[in-house]
Amino acid sequence: MAASTGPALLAGAITAANELIFAPVDGQKISFNWRLIPATGLWALALAGIEKVSPVFATGLAWLAVATIMIVPLGNAPTPLANVTKALGYAGKVTG
Repeated sequence: MAASTGPALLAGAITAANELIFAPVDGQKISFNWRLIPATGLWALALAGIEKVSPVFATGLAWLAVATIMIVPLGNAPTPLANVTKALGYAGKVTG
């Protein structure tokens, strides 16, 4: 297994869990985007191919994807950080 496969699958798993578990728990009505499954597989396969040329670049790109899915809404649900913030009661509060 390529070194970039783990982070690539982690990015897909976080996105899927966000749509299946975290968004509905937060009270949002969200339908699961089934295209996440083949897209995650193709992403991991593409990174494994890139890793043959440049292992450091492919692994870094995979971890960058994990960071990106935390702050950019890619599926039908808000970002995982937005859901966690709202679940903890911090959404909409102004400090200072």
